[in-house]
Amino acid sequence: MSQDKTGTVSWLETTFYGLGMLSGALFITVMNTYNNVFLVEVAQVSARYATVVVFISRFWDVISNLIVGKFISSTNTRFGRMRPWILGSGLLLVPVYFLCWYVPPNMPDIVKMFYYLVLCSAFVFLQTANNVSYRTLVMYMSDDENERNRATLIRGVMELVSVVLGIALHGQVVEAFDTVDNKACRPANSTDNSTHYIDPEALQDVKNGYLISAGALCVISLLATLMVTFGVKERRDMERENEQNTDENFLRTLKGVVTFRPNVYFLIYDVCLYSPTVIYAGGAAIYLQFSLDLQHQVANILLITVISTVVALPAVGLLVDKCGKKSVYIVMVALTIPFLMSAAFVPPRNLAVTLVLIILMGALMSANSYIPWTMLSDLVDAYQLQTNQRLDTLFFSMYLLMCRLASVLGQAATTVALVIGGYVTGQCTQPTSVDTSLRILMSAVPTGLSLIGLGFLIIYPINERVIKENKAALEEMTASLQEMKAPIASK
Repeated sequence: MSQDKTGTVSWLETTFYGLGMLSGALFITVMNTYNNVFLVEVAQVSARYATVVVFISRFWDVISNLIVGKFISSTNTRFGRMRPWILGSGLLLVPVYFLCWYVPPNMPDIVKMFYYLVLCSAFVFLQTANNVSYRTLVMYMSDDENERNRATLIRGVMELVSVVLGIALHGQVVEAFDTVDNKACRPANSTDNSTHYIDPEALQDVKNGYLISAGALCVISLLATLMVTFGVKERRDMERENEQNTDENFLRTLKGVVTFRPNVYFLIYDVCLYSPTVIYAGGAAIYLQFSLDLQHQVANILLITVISTVVALPAVGLLVDKCGKKSVYIVMVALTIPFLMSAAFVPPRNLAVTLVLIILMGALMSANSYIPWTMLSDLVDAYQLQTNQRLDTLFFSMYLLMCRLASVLGQAATTVALVIGGYVTGQCTQPTSVDTSLRILMSAVPTGLSLIGLGFLIIYPINERVIKENKAALEEMTASLQEMKAPIASK
């Protein structure tokens, strides 16, 4: 698609851009939710080795966020700067993602650990490259703010669609192939009838389910990659010049941002409040299976969770517009804490209580995925008034980096809890200590983090009154600059 002479972006081109969200969002949604349970239950990787895979690959994700931007900014081809990265990373993601769900036969545990470590690390790097280049592409589609906002809105809608579609498709396909039951359990040996392990051959159907789901998502992702690459025009005339700041100036600027008091509070409460969301995303499947004994309802419960989050987002947006960002966020975090604590006391095999809990939790936790993004611009405004520098990209990068750090801690926490609880790979019945460890992980840990985050959120100095004052001051500053430029332009 191309732009007309006035430079406007057509609705079709905007739609193609929005559909491009499916290229990576489907993969990361399923990976965040099912990777832990796949490694320990299906791939039969020991909990210790699974912890190594999750922690190192997620930490590599943090490093990738720091270096990918440099690689992309130094790219300059006749096809543009962003589209080569979108196409290249999108094409490579397909086989890498598929192999992440493949279980190599007759492979020693240590070799299997390195197999998944390499693949998961490659996946997070390609996912980061795809995500950064795709999200930045909107800045090169048009110089009109309304057109950018329209593209961003459609991208946001498709991101929600990706979450629901990924969980629904993967969960239902795997559930349809999951035929493992008590009949698949076999004694450890002929002389020991007290310990039973899952027959490896009984896992073949569920392994096939994971591969079929991965194949279906790969097809969707590939089509989305081709749509955004060849359906969206990247305007070469809008390429930004690289900043000419010296390393010394950059370090001085970085220090100013890091030590900016509102930003310190913002980053601390962001990590503390985002971590429980990651813990629930990565640990829910295992918690439902081993603590609540609802293994055959995992896919349905996870789907209901993401639907409740998506449905709640418009209501959160309306509340924010009416009551203010900080006030709504404080109330929603405070309401979440009792439900986090109650996760320790949910009785096993009680589907009704579980559904009520996860629906309310999903709705309340929707604030963590929406409100902080809206608060970033207010933070940048406050910094601009204090320093006369507007550093949107740097603040955005730091926020994204802290989200990645929270993801490292949250995803690794699940497998660490299994190790502490004494999880035995392949054993049909796990010790009661596994149940205790998972209940602590899903209740005490997120409750403690939420209380700390709530404290820093309360003392966060940028409230609605400050936001209005800052906007008025910025408008006055802009008007003054325009008045100063007017006489110069007339000469």
